[in-house]
Amino acid sequence: MATGKGGDVILSMSGQADAHRIIRKAYWGIIPFLFLTTTFTYIDRSNVAFASLQFKSDLHLSAEEYGLGAGIFYIGYAVFQIPSNMAIMRVGAPTWLGLLIFCWGVVSACTSTMKTKQQYYAVRFLLGVFEAGCFPGSWWHLQLFFTSLEVGFAYAAVASSTALSNIIGAPIAAGILFMDGVGGLRGWQWLFILEGSITALYGILLKFVLAEKPATAYFLKPEERSWLANRQDALQANFNSKHSRQGRWWASVPDWKIWYLSLCYAILQFGITAVVYFNPFIVEALFFGGQFQGKAPKLHFATPHDQAWHTAKVALFSTVLWVPVAAGMIYISWSAKHYQERNWHSCIPSLLAGVCFLVVPETIKHSAAGGYVLIIIAATGVWAPHGPMWSWPKTFLHGEGAAVGIAIFNSIGAIGGFCGPYVVGALVDRGGYVKCMQVLGGLFLILGVAIALYRPKNLEAEDMPADANTAAAETDAQRPDSVELAKTTNTAESQAKNV
Repeated sequence: MATGKGGDVILSMSGQADAHRIIRKAYWGIIPFLFLTTTFTYIDRSNVAFASLQFKSDLHLSAEEYGLGAGIFYIGYAVFQIPSNMAIMRVGAPTWLGLLIFCWGVVSACTSTMKTKQQYYAVRFLLGVFEAGCFPGSWWHLQLFFTSLEVGFAYAAVASSTALSNIIGAPIAAGILFMDGVGGLRGWQWLFILEGSITALYGILLKFVLAEKPATAYFLKPEERSWLANRQDALQANFNSKHSRQGRWWASVPDWKIWYLSLCYAILQFGITAVVYFNPFIVEALFFGGQFQGKAPKLHFATPHDQAWHTAKVALFSTVLWVPVAAGMIYISWSAKHYQERNWHSCIPSLLAGVCFLVVPETIKHSAAGGYVLIIIAATGVWAPHGPMWSWPKTFLHGEGAAVGIAIFNSIGAIGGFCGPYVVGALVDRGGYVKCMQVLGGLFLILGVAIALYRPKNLEAEDMPADANTAAAETDAQRPDSVELAKTTNTAESQAKNV
């Protein structure tokens, strides 16, 4: 730091050290809160997988009916994507996300009162309605602070909660399910009540701790806020000067790129939801008296305590899958940002997942443990493309166009999210998990090829100002508390690469 003409502060960019520090501080100021947001999202969305180990018999649900209810969540989720993203643009992330989190926490807690499959379907639909704004809203908020490559890594760090929430959620679920009978309630009822109530309280807290935009980021010094705000404004202005149409709210609707990516993401979500909602049942089938091939037998327990112990063991063992999934997801996203490459970082894990799924049925015949190791590798490949894929829309859409585009992207993905558990449940009822593995294997081979063929121009990179820092400095020079950026030939994307 130094003092320039007139007493203004100069943020020296030589060596990029100051820029890196600001971006790093922005990561730590934003990502932890959005990470917690998505963690609560996934815990409240997927705790049904653990609760169903008990309530399937209480509500007399078949695997197909359970899968349909799990999937109905994504109908409400898809329908309310665009309205939710339009709302967050108007009121800001702290207010809107806080409200949504509070509402879905209440709905999750009310799931404890369901007594019929119709009520099960209804509460899952409502949960989807309120969770619809979480992931696209988090993405929208991140892109206010970061460039496309920075967003890819930041979003992957946020979205890694989809895996880590199961690491956290499984042992918690196991412990709560052991409360079966306490206060006259079933363990699965306590699971929804306790986790939903905690989520609702966090929704109230988020309103006050999440920074709304770079210019009001309390975790940065005034000169750092100015630099970050001006960098983002300069990039946005430069993009709009050459591609103003891409910033209009309707720009994404006729754009083939968002639809192509959306179909790829639908396949990804098919695999993600299939693994999330049926991993405990696969574990049960392989290691705890179930059946992997053929219709699963109905398990009987001598006492409620025996059933509670059984469900707790299954929930705990299910955690094994999520550690490598989370690690792989974060590493691939970091590598994609570091090497500034998306295609192969998404393609290769998808192809690996497809091959592993196809080999699982034959491996299971010789070793249940070996088959589950392949499922873990496949699941890691399923989650790995998440970060790179979510960074793509920002390369060709900005402003309102980005908000609508990402809502389309996530809505189409939600269709895959609906189909995943429903199709798997139907296949399980008709012959076990072998056909499920074959369907998943085929879909992810198709996904790998589709991603390899996707090679559009990166408009953000092409139209980055030759000196993004100078552009920001020129914009900022008009302010008395400006942060004047020393002229440099380094672009904002090259800064992002080395953060």
